[in-house]
Amino acid sequence: MKKIIFVCLAAFVATTSAFSSPRAIVTEKVLKVFHDAFPEVTQPTWYNFDGYYEVYFTNPDNTSCRIDYNEEGIVLSTMRYYGLQNLAPAIRAKVYEKFPGKKIFGVTEVSSSDMLTYHIVLEDSKSWTTVQSDAIGNLTIEKKLAKTE
Repeated sequence: MKKIIFVCLAAFVATTSAFSSPRAIVTEKVLKVFHDAFPEVTQPTWYNFDGYYEVYFTNPDNTSCRIDYNEEGIVLSTMRYYGLQNLAPAIRAKVYEKFPGKKIFGVTEVSSSDMLTYHIVLEDSKSWTTVQSDAIGNLTIEKKLAKTE
């Protein structure tokens, strides 16, 4: 009987201590910076890492985004995921010029304080090709995968 009471008491203490003071996922400062920049975003998903915060959200134009903030609310890097309709026209034109017959399947735009790159997935009937572009359209092939039937 004493063992049962002890186990119940230990379980109660463990449960109440686990829920007594939940740690905030993100600071008020970072939340304010985010909501000032993106007031239209209604359901962001936050993650707390050692030294930075990461937020995922979808914009009203259906582009998905990821932003990394430091603890002071300064943007470290961003990623946007979208289709060809949001790709800069100059980049799109250069991709189709260099890779005729391929379709743009998707784009990942990566930016930080010192760079902007696009990772563009191209598709045709036989393969997937991932191309990297800088901000002015210099293109390099990252990888090419054959489609299987």
